[in-house]
Amino acid sequence: MNASVDPDSPIGREARAWALAVTGEPFPPERSAALRRWLDDDPRHARAYGEAEAVLLALSEIQALARPPLQASRRPPLARPAIWIGGVTALAACLVAGIFVAQPPAALEAGGQARQVALADGSTAVLAPQSRLAPASRWNNRRYVLERGEAFFSVRKADGRRFQVVVGATEVEVLGTRFDARTSPSGQVRVAVEEGRVAVYQGKARRQIARLGAGDYVLVENGRAQAGRLPAPTEAAAWRAGRLAYADAPLGDVVADLVARGHGGLRVTPRAAALRVTASFQLDQADRFIASLPEILPVSVTTSGDRRTIDVRPGTSTSAR
Repeated sequence: MNASVDPDSPIGREARAWALAVTGEPFPPERSAALRRWLDDDPRHARAYGEAEAVLLALSEIQALARPPLQASRRPPLARPAIWIGGVTALAACLVAGIFVAQPPAALEAGGQARQVALADGSTAVLAPQSRLAPASRWNNRRYVLERGEAFFSVRKADGRRFQVVVGATEVEVLGTRFDARTSPSGQVRVAVEEGRVAVYQGKARRQIARLGAGDYVLVENGRAQAGRLPAPTEAAAWRAGRLAYADAPLGDVVADLVARGHGGLRVTPRAAALRVTASFQLDQADRFIASLPEILPVSVTTSGDRRTIDVRPGTSTSAR
């Protein structure tokens, strides 16, 4: 269902034509609207376009080596070839001729503080500290990749166009809603909905694993999905109000969140990091939470200078799930 599209098939040729047009000619609003309609018309269109664009982006690196010196004669650029000579060869010729320079889109990042960003389609995202969100495509302004951390999205409806967020092997798709997505260092993915409805897919075949409404969440880990209900829909992104909440999360993920929020002297050993914890606490009570860990888990917390280390108590048998 999600296999690569043959570049010499009708869809592949049309995708290539669109990708070359976007990077090689003026693109008025009516052409932009036409491309958007084509991309949304069939999932294979978006996939084929992404593959064609990926080739262009990869080949753009060649241009730095193939571009003639500035003092060379300024001859008119060669016309774009009408055929796909072995796929890559024709595109390389376009690059050498200087027809386009395809720059990858810039990622959005948050430092030590949460950051609210306006997305290109009019939606907004609030990035948790140390999070990174990247546009998935140079052209599709409704598809993003959450590369690190957590983000809360307020999605604007746009004529039925789907808004998609890729989180690891999981993909979230909506038309217009408010939801939170998180990817942790252990690979656990969490999607929670504050308002509207969200579909969650898994893997290259885009197998639907959950359909969430307001107040629903799903945890995805090792290919398995576990759905649940929040105490209230507003709990979807409790971190925005200074509270961290976890359901059966690896302790290492909790520690990573605390480090990202200013607890730089905190570390956890690999054995302790694999322990699971369900907890909820205000960020300004994090020190109390850390001190209470030996009461709820078989761990010890030792302090040396400004460093605190969480480790499994001697004699404890642990196993990661």
